[in-house]
Formats: sequence, C-alpha cells, structure tokens
Amino acid sequence: MTGPLAGCRVLDLGIITAGAATSAMLADLGADVIKVESPGYHDPFRRWSGPGGADDSPFFRFTNRNKQGIGIDIKRPEGRAVFMRLVARSDVVVENFRRGVLAKLGIDYPQLRAVRPSIILASLSSHGEFGPDADRVSFGTTLEAMSGLAAETGYAGGTPTVSGRDLNYPDQVVAIFAAGMVVTAWHPAQGRQGVHLDLSQRELTSFLLGERFVQGASGQPRGNTDPLYALQDCYASRDKAWIAVTVEQRQLPLLAGLVADSAVGRVHERLARWMATRTAEEAVEALAALGIAAATARDGNEAAQGRGISWWEAVGTLPDGSLAKGFPFQFEDEPMQLTRPAPSIGQDTAQVLQDLGGYTPQEISALRKDGVIECADA
Repeated sequence: MTGPLAGCRVLDLGIITAGAATSAMLADLGADVIKVESPGYHDPFRRWSGPGGADDSPFFRFTNRNKQGIGIDIKRPEGRAVFMRLVARSDVVVENFRRGVLAKLGIDYPQLRAVRPSIILASLSSHGEFGPDADRVSFGTTLEAMSGLAAETGYAGGTPTVSGRDLNYPDQVVAIFAAGMVVTAWHPAQGRQGVHLDLSQRELTSFLLGERFVQGASGQPRGNTDPLYALQDCYASRDKAWIAVTVEQRQLPLLAGLVADSAVGRVHERLARWMATRTAEEAVEALAALGIAAATARDGNEAAQGRGISWWEAVGTLPDGSLAKGFPFQFEDEPMQLTRPAPSIGQDTAQVLQDLGGYTPQEISALRKDGVIECADA
C-alpha cells in the first residue's frame, strides 16, 4: 500500500459504521488494516442484507473493503493472548464497543500500552468515555435527538426527524473525525507516543450544530424555508420530479416576471403552479437562465448516473468490477485505490497469525481446533 499511512498497522475491532468506516478510511490512506471479529460475534453489518440476500450486504462490503479479516475469540484467555501478540506489532487499535467492554476483555488502553507503549487506541462511542451518559445505550436516532440535530430537522409544526439507519449521520460524522485524529496521532512529527483518542458521536454532531446553539435556536423545525432567502422550497414538476429552488430577495422581481399568470396569489403559489406545467429540465433551465439556483432532487439511482460525469470519487470499483464506497477526497500523485473486497469471515486468520504473530502452522491448527480462532477453511 502507498499513501500517508503506509507502514501503519491497524487492528480493527470496529462494527457497524462508526468503527469499521474509520478503519476503512485508514486503509484507503495506506494503512495495513486487519479486521478482527469474534467466532461467536461477527460484525452485525454482515446480516444487513442487500439485493443478493443475507450474504450480500452492501453495508458490510462498503465499510470493510481494503482490509484483511481474522477471527479471534478475545473473551477467552487464549484468544486474548493471541490478540495481544498482534498488538505488540501494531500501531493502532480502533473500537466502538460500549464503554467498559474493553476492560472486561482485558484489552483496555493501560493493558494495550503495557505490550506496545506507542499504541494508539481510537475509541468511538455514543457519549465519550466519561460523564453521566457514558454507559447509556444509544442508536443513531437517540444520538440525533440528544445532540440537538433531530429538533432542527423536519417541517414546521411537525415532529423531530432522524436520518434513519441507512444514513446514521452521527456514525458517518465520527468516522471522518476519528480517521483524521488517528493520522495526526500517528504522524512521525508526534514522536509516535501512545495515546487514547476519545471521540463522542453525540458531541461531534453537536459541534456541527454549534452555530445554531450560539443563535439560541429554539429547536423548532422550519422545513425547507430559510429566513436568509426570500423563497426556498421544493416544487413538483409536470413529470413528477421535485425541484429545489432558492431565491434571493433581489431576484424576486425576476421570478415574479417568469411565473406571472392571471391567478391571484403569492409568488410561492404562482411558482408552484408554473412548475406543475413544465418538465423538470424545462423548469431548471428557465430558472438557471435568470441566475436563480435550481436543481432536480435526485434519488440514489439518478445520482449514480452522474458517476464519471459530474462526480468521480464517491463510489469506486473493486478489482472484480463490483462497486464499493469510494473516497471523500483524493490525491493526485498517489491516488487512493480499492485493492481488495471486504473479507469473508476468518479469511486471513492463518496467514496473519503466521506472518505477524509468528505462530507455526501446528500452533494455528491447535488454536483452530480449540475454537480460539476462526479460519475461512474451518
């Protein structure tokens, strides 16, 4: 692997989005990422089935490409010993378990640092390591509610709105921040000192809402409207598409002239009637000709059609031709690449334990027979 993290080895204990997506970004940046799953508890993303059934989860494939995969039962002393041997030759551990789980497993930061003083432990949790909510069970819905985000979305007079599991906004946010923190901590200029990175999904989501807090936001959703603009909303076209339109105050006379009709009503109502008599393409072109911001609201299939035309990196292609999640940014000299698909369960266990852990084939066979590790061919 090439990239700014070439030479960095990451043990990925992450599950679902937050931890696994963080490690995926580290892999994209050149790190050697080894996904660690337990024989008795695989990443739940594997069960979030896609079009191909239970074994075809785009959620798992997209957040675990560019990784190796191994199976170790860390709950058992023998499995913990295997894991710690790998820690001794690694640089980063990423996890997003509930608080207290690492300590119960005997692999919390003090114990990791005892075998690898320079280890970086990135802990991604709902509410952080400390505070009254640290042990609270949370999902994306409750995190968006507690962060203040849900109260800022939805329509006026409606209820708070959450993004749902297919987006899970707090998880996406923390993955980007966490990857950046790991890069900063691992950079040679920092002297490669060990550090425990504590990242709270709720706090980072609130951080991105900071301006609203400073403004004394009341938590009353207002839908698509914005007091900064004379008009902002979505309108249905004749061909059943939705068009997002934002009109500045100075543009109102232009819009009024465009949508003038014999009916009496506000410009908002007149625009709705005008839009309903035109196709989306006709409406967008007419508004754009006046310098008014307008765009068709695309669904996933429509957005995907712009790949290679209006956008390039959000989705990438694996060596087998299948698609996977791409990159939020790109390097010109050494572009990030998708080099390997998400691993099957225990796919690389034997190879990693032999190459990195120094185990003999006989020792690996014994560990597999005892159920301490899980191998793909077992």
